Amino acid sequence: MNRAVKIALLVVVGVPVAAIVAVLVWYGTIATAYHYKWGWVEVPVHYRLSFDVEVGGVSYAASTVIQFTYRQIPNWQMLTVPGFAALYKGQAGCVKLADGKMVCLMPGAKTMVFGRPFYIVGLPNDLLSVNGSPTGPKKKSQPIGVSNAATVSGSSDIPINLLPPMIVLDDPRPSSAHLFDPEHPEQTLGAQSRFLGAQIAVTNEPVSQGIEMILPWLDPGRSQRFSNPGDSFEQENHGNPLLTADFY
Repeated sequence: MNRAVKIALLVVVGVPVAAIVAVLVWYGTIATAYHYKWGWVEVPVHYRLSFDVEVGGVSYAASTVIQFTYRQIPNWQMLTVPGFAALYKGQAGCVKLADGKMVCLMPGAKTMVFGRPFYIVGLPNDLLSVNGSPTGPKKKSQPIGVSNAATVSGSSDIPINLLPPMIVLDDPRPSSAHLFDPEHPEQTLGAQSRFLGAQIAVTNEPVSQGIEMILPWLDPGRSQRFSNPGDSFEQENHGNPLLTADFY
């Protein structure tokens, strides 16, 4: 075998092998960087969401503290996740009324209400101050990310059109759920009931936990469907069920 043939065989065999090795090294570097979060920037911000209702002349208040972790990762690590994200952590805020009913605000429900898209990640953008500039009606919405998350401050009333989904449980059973309409609270809470409003505020309080103590049928580790075709909730929500994920 002459020298030219040997070189040709080396090229034919060696180049693919070298390419495979290079890909494996590249992937291993990416996987290691992803595992140890090399170069990642994450800024957690806590928000307290609260609401008040009045039933029979008595006011009831509830709140829940949620967290958004505003994340940015280097472009070369974007294999399975976006380079920019706001990661939600939290649970529903619920209050029990004198008649046994329970009202819950569901910040994690996203699109639970049929025909009304809701994305909680945009709520602070629309209502709170970033870099000292007012948002909401006074200024165009300012997206929050790692560059300005540390400056988010203040509090604001939440207008009805930005309010997270809410439900009413007639009794402790999940099958007793109804959609709550803050503009017509009498439909689920009875005559002379009022929705007194909701608020969002930046806070240093810890993220709320323990909703399973008041709703023992909840299991955050399981994906469950809590309503069945024909139940009031699904009828009111155009066949869309109540799920575990709606509470977290």
